[in-house]
Amino acid sequence: MLNTNLIAYSGMTTKIRAMKKNLISPAQYEEITHITSVPELINYLRTLPSYAAVLSDLNTGDVHRGEVESRMTFSTYSDFSKIYHFAGNNQKHYLEYYFMKYEISTLKACMRNIMDSRTDTIPVLVDKHFKRHSKLNIDKLISSVTMDEFLENLSGTVYEKPLKKVLKMELPTLFDFEIALDLFFFSYVWNRRDLFVPKGEINHFVNSFGVQIDLLNILWIYRCKNYYTVSPAQIYSFLIPVYCNIDRSLIKKLVETKDNKELFDLIRSCYYGKNYSFDPEQSMESQFGAIMHTIYLKDFKESPYSLTAINAYFHLKNVEVAKVVTAMECIRYGYQPAMIAQYINQKRGVL
Repeated sequence: MLNTNLIAYSGMTTKIRAMKKNLISPAQYEEITHITSVPELINYLRTLPSYAAVLSDLNTGDVHRGEVESRMTFSTYSDFSKIYHFAGNNQKHYLEYYFMKYEISTLKACMRNIMDSRTDTIPVLVDKHFKRHSKLNIDKLISSVTMDEFLENLSGTVYEKPLKKVLKMELPTLFDFEIALDLFFFSYVWNRRDLFVPKGEINHFVNSFGVQIDLLNILWIYRCKNYYTVSPAQIYSFLIPVYCNIDRSLIKKLVETKDNKELFDLIRSCYYGKNYSFDPEQSMESQFGAIMHTIYLKDFKESPYSLTAINAYFHLKNVEVAKVVTAMECIRYGYQPAMIAQYINQKRGVL
């Protein structure tokens, strides 16, 4: 099996290792913390290979955070295209899962432009390679001006059914549409993992994708209880119906906890609390991101010639985008270098 994977993944893993060298280094993050304006940050990013092209024509005079984030996310798709070029047939099937993630982020950007009147229209970035790869009529979706038109332009795609269910709700919000896409994505991929995952590598997939679902469900329960006024029935509607290292009975206990102490006690006593450190005084988002960081890099170190190479790279890339966007907001609000560094360092994973 090892020799087979070595042959199958050698070219792609070599490419990924070369691309990792272009990720922002600790020394470069240190330089970013001393930047004092958003235009200066954008000009700095233009000197980096990963972002030079996507930021080249950006007007730095009055740039919107959403546009910068959109362009940086597009750089992730550009990386996908490079890796896809070096992938064999089995690896390309797995990469469809990552392409689906980018496709959904594109749909969300379109919906935000239609439904969120608080922000200016943010460009939805795609290229000819994306259009060839996708079954979506992306030009029609981008030009849609109502959700009815948007859904009509999604007719015949896998995304039509979950979004049409939301459209039938009374006064559906952007949040309703976005969470419907997220729930669909995780269930769709999990239930079809045999179609996506190369033979003999299902353990790598479960160890990353399944864990991510568990942590997202716990995180959603925490957020619902702390930031929103929602009933237990509503909380269940936000959760992904997939269980990896936790089961339905624990989910039920977490949903029905009376306070954070009871919630945190359950977390500490479950699989993740026992196998990874958990501190109730620290950000749950940051700690769960750190768990994913540990898993991705440990798996890649132990099995570099496998789909873990893909997982590790896109994890690091997504963290990089999150760190840069965080730095941009800190710079916009005039934070000092030490504070910017603190916020950047908290970003170890993106769930």
